Amino acid sequence: MNSEERQNPEELLNTILKEENRFTKGRLKIFIGMAAGVGKTYAMLEEAQELQLEGVDIVVGTVETHGRSETALLLEGLKIIPTKVYHYKGKEFQDLDLDAILRLQPQLVLIDELAHTNIPGLRHAKRWQDVIEILDNGIDVYATLNVQHIESLNDIVGEIVEISVRETVPDLIIEKAASIQLVDLTPDELLERLKEGKVYLGDQSKIASQHFFQKDRLAALREIVLRYTAEKVDRDLRNSMPTSAHVINWKPREKFLVAISPSPYSPKLIRTARRLAYTMDAPWFAVYVNNGQSLSEKESNQLAQNLQLARDLGAEIITINDPQIADGIKTIAKQKGITQIILGRNPRKSFFHMLTRPTLLDKLSTECTNIDIHVIRQEGISVNYRMKGLTFPAAKQLVPYLLVFLCVCLLTGINWLLLPFIGYKIIGVILLIGILALSLLFKKGPIFFASILYALAWDFFFIPPANQFNIASSEDLALLALYFLTAIASGILVDRAKEQKEMLAKSEAFTRALYEIGQSIARASSPLIAFRSVKELLNKTFEGDFEILEKQLDNGLVLNASHNLDEYEKSTILWVFENGKEAGWSTDTLPSSKNLYIPLKGFHEVLGILIFKSKTNKVLSTEEKIFIYTVCSQLASYLERAFSAERTRRHEQLRQIENIHKTILARLSHEFKLPLQTAENTIEDWKKNPKDSGKVLDVEKSFHVFHEILSNISAMAQLSEGMIPINKSLNDVSELIEGCCNSIKTSQNGHKFKINIQEKLEPISFDSYLIHMLLYNLIMNALEYSPPASTIEIEAKKSAGFFVLSVSDEGKGIPEHQLDVIFEKFYRLPEVTSPGMGLGLAIAKTIAEAHHGYLKAENLTPQGAKFSLFIPLEDSINEKKYSAMR
Repeated sequence: MNSEERQNPEELLNTILKEENRFTKGRLKIFIGMAAGVGKTYAMLEEAQELQLEGVDIVVGTVETHGRSETALLLEGLKIIPTKVYHYKGKEFQDLDLDAILRLQPQLVLIDELAHTNIPGLRHAKRWQDVIEILDNGIDVYATLNVQHIESLNDIVGEIVEISVRETVPDLIIEKAASIQLVDLTPDELLERLKEGKVYLGDQSKIASQHFFQKDRLAALREIVLRYTAEKVDRDLRNSMPTSAHVINWKPREKFLVAISPSPYSPKLIRTARRLAYTMDAPWFAVYVNNGQSLSEKESNQLAQNLQLARDLGAEIITINDPQIADGIKTIAKQKGITQIILGRNPRKSFFHMLTRPTLLDKLSTECTNIDIHVIRQEGISVNYRMKGLTFPAAKQLVPYLLVFLCVCLLTGINWLLLPFIGYKIIGVILLIGILALSLLFKKGPIFFASILYALAWDFFFIPPANQFNIASSEDLALLALYFLTAIASGILVDRAKEQKEMLAKSEAFTRALYEIGQSIARASSPLIAFRSVKELLNKTFEGDFEILEKQLDNGLVLNASHNLDEYEKSTILWVFENGKEAGWSTDTLPSSKNLYIPLKGFHEVLGILIFKSKTNKVLSTEEKIFIYTVCSQLASYLERAFSAERTRRHEQLRQIENIHKTILARLSHEFKLPLQTAENTIEDWKKNPKDSGKVLDVEKSFHVFHEILSNISAMAQLSEGMIPINKSLNDVSELIEGCCNSIKTSQNGHKFKINIQEKLEPISFDSYLIHMLLYNLIMNALEYSPPASTIEIEAKKSAGFFVLSVSDEGKGIPEHQLDVIFEKFYRLPEVTSPGMGLGLAIAKTIAEAHHGYLKAENLTPQGAKFSLFIPLEDSINEKKYSAMR
């Protein structure tokens, strides 16, 4: 295979992902037609009956027969899920039972009217969102759709039928469909069905024939659906082919950019851009340039709707802050390699606006000469929107104008008093400075108003002849005109600089907050600390309260009473956690919820939930949403690392436990075998010679070794589980050492004990049973690693606030590199062959730590090793108390 025939990596990855989705998600088939009555539902049910005969598990989610008997007959034999009753505003409604479908998990579900709007309060606002959830759960779906409900065709269809279609389905849903079946009829055939009552019943049929069902309109709709279906088939065919088969390498790929705004007419631009991009199989971008101009609540909501529409239609959303909209668009166009820009024709501007500022089209046409620009007509633009800048302000907006009027009156009065001392020209300069000062406090409208008032006041009160609107000198007239233009220009420039400063300040605040959040996450030693820091910073940045729920590694998402959530909110959280999609307030999923829930998504799983409860109920701006999504991404990355580290730690712990189990089994097998074999051989010899009493001692010695191994294993297990309590009391050290040495006489092998106890050593507080066990193990360790007939020295003393108990031997000592591991469980020096489990020193260390002390191992010169126990001394009051008792 040559390089031209080889599929490129991106295409290969997309193919792999599509194949994965094929087996993990359900497949969607859409039966599409030009209008109601063409037979979409009939065709869907007919195919479902055939599939059921083949053994496919099919259920009917919802099907509207509209009284058509032939359609109702096809429902016979199919399992129908009863619709669920919902209550809204005191009325009962029946709708799709989504939860019942998910519980049944059929192979295929039939859902009619994909564009249907759900009753408020349901999990999703639209039926197509229900379909997405069903598909995500691995269930196939058959659905029906009319062409007028396709979002990108909404404007075209609206112009044809002269009706605004409000129920629409995003084109992305149709693109995700595995197949589309066109159900076609000619307009004449459909009109004949309408007359026969096979489309609508009763008066509905007559009304439809007078409006929607007209031959020319149906013909246009049929042409649209045929073209749309053909484009879909062609696109699917091209996408299924290798890149080299349908793309000429040297031809640059088209990229579209649509400029959107808070205008109610941006949706038309968005749909046009989507149609053009889809036809040319090109990526497209929806760009909003924030120039710092404040938006009303209505405009903010409209902007959010426009951005969501672009997102639903498959655009990549980009927002950029720039005081000049044209510069912002130009920046994005350069970054993304845009080849075509789509703009709307601007509404009429005021004469002053046209004189002072070129249009967006003018700027882009001049500065983007290598980019094609499409200007879309905006028919039907209301006068209110066109004259928005000239409408009379509302009552609450009159306050700035009133304040400006008072400032003008005050400054005019002051200048009137100064007129005898300074000339009217100086007063003009003072008034101009007043304009600049007001520009720092007010927007363009009040500034323009102030400029007019100052010009009139200067003319009437100060320019000769005074107290009349009459200028005697042509020089003064020119001066007044220049003054007026300068005042307006200066005010607007200052206002623009102020807007830019505010915009930069807001952007800087978000950047600083993101930096602080990133730093707090990086410095956090645990998720709890990270969450606390992030919540504090988010609460300072937004008008609302944040909460973070973390997934537990073993128990999933845990909700407790401290979260103060009702059952509806809890169910919303669980849905977000299970589906990995945001829901709640200001979304289309479970919008009745009080809070906004955003999943913290890792690479393979949802790791937590971010909860936001707004105090103002104001819709979040695009910048605010991007900020929150960025924080969610940072938190998810942090949790993913924390979970990975915890899984690694647990895996290592399990590996160590497994190694310990293997070591125990190997040691038990080896260590038990020797004493038992010795005892068995001795008994056999004793049977042959019963008079040999020495054999009994050998058996006793073997069973003593066996008993010692079992005792050490039992003691280590009990100490590790904390099952042996620490019962401290004052003990005589000499009695402890003497008793321990007497218990080891059978194992001495000719060794000698040398005991050194500090003179006048007072009784020491410790657990006599445990310290006896510790000393016993230290002495047995010394006997094992020292030559026969050598000396074992035992020393007890007080030193630097510690009671020190030491055992020294005359053996070879301990290799330096093994001093750090000598106290580990089951560890033994490699050259040792005598019986033992390697638990003696580990038991001694555990006992020392239980007494808040420690063990120390060191080599002696010229040979030998020394093990020392250090226990912090108790209060001297205990010693005095013991002395008094004696």
